[in-house]
Amino acid sequence: MAEKPDKYYDYNDRLSFLGDWYDFDSAFHKNFLIHFYPCDNSVEIFDTDLKRIFLKRAACDGVGMKDMFVGNKVRIYGRQIKITDYADCHTQKRIGKTKEHTFAILKPKAVEKLGEVISQIEDKQFQICRMRMCNLTRKEALDFYEFRKGDSFLPFMVEHLVSGPIVALELVGDNAIERWRNVIGPKDPAEARKVAPESLRAIYGLETASNGFHGSDDHDQAVRGACFFFPQGIGKKPPASTAQIDNSTCCIIKPHAIEEGKLGYILSAIMNSPKFKITALQMIYLSTPNADEFLEVYKGVVSDFHALLLSFVDGPCVVLEISAKQDGVKVQEEFRKFAGPSDSDIARQIRPNSLRGMFGVSKYKNAIHCTDLPEDTQLELEYFFKILED
Repeated sequence: MAEKPDKYYDYNDRLSFLGDWYDFDSAFHKNFLIHFYPCDNSVEIFDTDLKRIFLKRAACDGVGMKDMFVGNKVRIYGRQIKITDYADCHTQKRIGKTKEHTFAILKPKAVEKLGEVISQIEDKQFQICRMRMCNLTRKEALDFYEFRKGDSFLPFMVEHLVSGPIVALELVGDNAIERWRNVIGPKDPAEARKVAPESLRAIYGLETASNGFHGSDDHDQAVRGACFFFPQGIGKKPPASTAQIDNSTCCIIKPHAIEEGKLGYILSAIMNSPKFKITALQMIYLSTPNADEFLEVYKGVVSDFHALLLSFVDGPCVVLEISAKQDGVKVQEEFRKFAGPSDSDIARQIRPNSLRGMFGVSKYKNAIHCTDLPEDTQLELEYFFKILED
């Protein structure tokens, strides 16, 4: 749910952004000028290619001030529009710092406490706009740490970074670069425990090389880190996914659960269970055609397919590969039980400790999707971790 309109803004006070919308029907990109009016969360769109009004000013449910930042995708009357840049200096000056981007890494030891850390990140008023779990080769780690060349700790930092899965994140928030540096604390966890005992490195860090977290020092580093782990454009690929696609199942945390601040708690519930572990993760914005394709098997099966479809496209999803902590567990079957009945109201009555019982709100806003049939497991995982990524 978007936040309430800002009463401190005048009716005519607006923020302007450039946007891009891909029309799947015509296979054509449209370039938009988007005017957002914070006083009533209304939106006006101008088609810059055809030089005419595309949408007259109208209130837009589900879109608020917190959604209006460069790099985000907003859903306006069924169209998923990517905000590509500020359209004027006034907008950039007014919200540039409040919607500042920074880049972060959860190193292997911190990934073991992923759910807890994500909850702390969100508690500190950061929005996660991109996230993925990956494995780095030594060459990739050295390339990433190029700005640390000459640092005596570099070999140890590289060894730790390649010792297991890491999670890369792009965070957005008020004065994000400086605040994230303060949140993670001094580079040496021992020092952090003395001078900043509540910092993340003090809590989760071990030694200087394995201090749990990376944070960009400045804007250029933040951009470089984001481009390294979340490259965009044909032929550009990120570091390898950790997906195994073997004796595992698919789980999708839905947009409403992320919007409601439940992401970290759902991850913790899965990771703290005796049977399951998360072996791959990525945040993805599903377009309507992608969601329609993925949910094809449910057409004619669920009573309101449109409501089901909307539950996947109202914001970013987090896709997980779930594997077993020990041999002999039928992951797909057992995780379905762990997820609970698909209708959250029923789940709360008969399986209150299931994921949908604890975190869902309705039949379709039921917090998570999980693979229903064993034969669909590989197809679903490959769809998200191979087809869409490529």
